[in-house]
Amino acid sequence: MPTSVKLQEKFGDDIQVIFVECQNTSKDVYEAFAWKMRWMGNAAMWTAERPLSTTGTGLPETALIGVDGSVIMQGNPGNFGKKLEEAVNAEVKKAKSAPAGTSKELEHAWKSFLKGDIDDAIAECDKLASDDAKAAREAFVGRVTARLARVKWMTENGYIVAADKEVAALESAVKSNPELSAKVAEKKALLAAADLADEREADKAFTAFISKVAKEKPFDSPTVKKAESLANKHKDTKTAARIERFVALSKVELNK
Repeated sequence: MPTSVKLQEKFGDDIQVIFVECQNTSKDVYEAFAWKMRWMGNAAMWTAERPLSTTGTGLPETALIGVDGSVIMQGNPGNFGKKLEEAVNAEVKKAKSAPAGTSKELEHAWKSFLKGDIDDAIAECDKLASDDAKAAREAFVGRVTARLARVKWMTENGYIVAADKEVAALESAVKSNPELSAKVAEKKALLAAADLADEREADKAFTAFISKVAKEKPFDSPTVKKAESLANKHKDTKTAARIERFVALSKVELNK
């Protein structure tokens, strides 16, 4: 667990660590335990839904899923040694490169897209106008559409700070594309709504709180009291519900 948490924190958005509880432990218990162990406060995800089947009977078991969806490594992480991080590095590098088999004429378009210059990438595809270029353009638009869907989810669930950041990045990247820039402007307008101001402040406050306490003793009495105060201050927001969840987890009884 600690090694995987460190990988998530080291690589950030370049990877996604998913912890899967598979011993029928309740969500409250495994989340409270993770907080107590100082494994929370980062981008790692916790779930009881298995993305794939285990291969053995022992725990822990680790699987590395590549950028193409294939399982690259799987088994007891104690047997991986340095190979795990080496394989992660290789997949991150692969994710920042054009897909295997990309034609030479499209390398520039993919390079631009992966650097965040979506306008240039789409313009290059339109200039080439080949079947491969049209497919690449479709892939670019599809990825932008997925990011916009993520912004919608974040907005609806109170993650306003992250949504603001994503919209700002997209706004700069697609400003010369009428179709995509219009969709980004729509999301930006939603985020600028007056009724989200309180949600934004609550999200900022809780994000700052978690970044401070996650690696300390998150369930100490003073910390929990601070969380209760934040929940009360920002009541009636979606973020307040997240803060209340944190407080509730601090009261979960764990086996010694």
